[in-house]
Amino acid sequence: MKILLSTYSCFPGETSEPGNAWRAINEALREHEVWAVIADAHQYRELTEPWLKEHPLPNFHPIFYGLSPAWQWLGSHAATGTLYYHLWQEKLRERVRELHARVQFDLVHHVTYARYWSPSGLRVLDLPFIWGPVGAAETPPRSFVRELPLRQQATEAARDGIRQLCEQAGSLRATARAATIALGITRESCAALTRLGARRVEQMPQTAIPDTSLAAFSALPPIPPGPLRVISVGRLVHWKGFYLAIRAFAEFARTSPAAELWLAGDGPFRAELERTAARTGLAARIKFLGALAYPEVLTRLGQAHVMLHPALHEGFGNVCLEALAAGRPVACLDIGGPATQVTPETGFAAPATNPAEAVTALAGFLHRIDRDRTLLAAMSAAARAHVERHFTMRVVNGRMRELYGEAVELHAARPASRGTHLAP
Repeated sequence: MKILLSTYSCFPGETSEPGNAWRAINEALREHEVWAVIADAHQYRELTEPWLKEHPLPNFHPIFYGLSPAWQWLGSHAATGTLYYHLWQEKLRERVRELHARVQFDLVHHVTYARYWSPSGLRVLDLPFIWGPVGAAETPPRSFVRELPLRQQATEAARDGIRQLCEQAGSLRATARAATIALGITRESCAALTRLGARRVEQMPQTAIPDTSLAAFSALPPIPPGPLRVISVGRLVHWKGFYLAIRAFAEFARTSPAAELWLAGDGPFRAELERTAARTGLAARIKFLGALAYPEVLTRLGQAHVMLHPALHEGFGNVCLEALAAGRPVACLDIGGPATQVTPETGFAAPATNPAEAVTALAGFLHRIDRDRTLLAAMSAAARAHVERHFTMRVVNGRMRELYGEAVELHAARPASRGTHLAP
């Protein structure tokens, strides 16, 4: 087929949304001819074009598309980037109409940004349309937000307000109606897509583990003996919930005097986390490792017993998936992406009732695996097997290929819907 992808954020690599888009392109190229519209901003062209000169991809046609110079400044500032992206998607409608008139695509697929509350310019084409996987519908209970410093509370309120405002936009609801198949990363995002009017909604991971990476994780040592070592990995920002991890560890560690918590990462919330650690009276056993190179992260993961990742609204949580692939159980909140990965056999998802109860539940899980190392070893083996069954690139990409075929069939079976895709 001739497939058009909307990949605003994209370049050759393995990190975050740009890496997810690049993997989607390469997977589609296995069987199809692919056009991808990429933002002509944020270095995407500068990173992609030289790579393609050295590594040509037959049947791949990148299209770098940007707004007029008068609007470019919006995209270069975090505070106005959302507005620029919205305008970019709206202008994309004209561009994709022109492209379709020339190429005659068979299917379109929106990949990035992977958030449910932004419309896609692909909606105007009366074609089989895959939307997603998209996420960002996760909302922590108010009791968790009220514990944060005022500045972070304001950030959470702004996030909620923007999403609520965008949900009322006709362009977003038109995107949902136009989608032949809408894919949500989490159960919360699936519920949002249904609420917006998507006809068929399916849950699907945002990304997965390549076979090469799976081999590297499998090569890490088995669960080591000795005092329990708990690890948290990620940017030190408030919504990652590492302040809850510190409190849960402290509650557990009072009866496990040699246990340690390692926090790998850096970020603007570090000072607040250090104050939280000091208030526990166990700061000497709470190690701030700073930003680590990826090989060092793997080394530390291989030395740890369990990952603690109680994020308030993690869209997917690649780091949790990598921990499971390494045979390290994951303890998280029953919210968002990590909760879609963890099972009772591979970790623990604490009920997100209120912070005190969640902290106690997480501490209880640490107590349980610390006392029962046979259980910990069983969870380690189950975690690796779980990733191999459900979260490898082979499995996830295979499902996406099936969805492409199903979208074509569904679209062909709905002649009465023709024309509705030209909504706002």
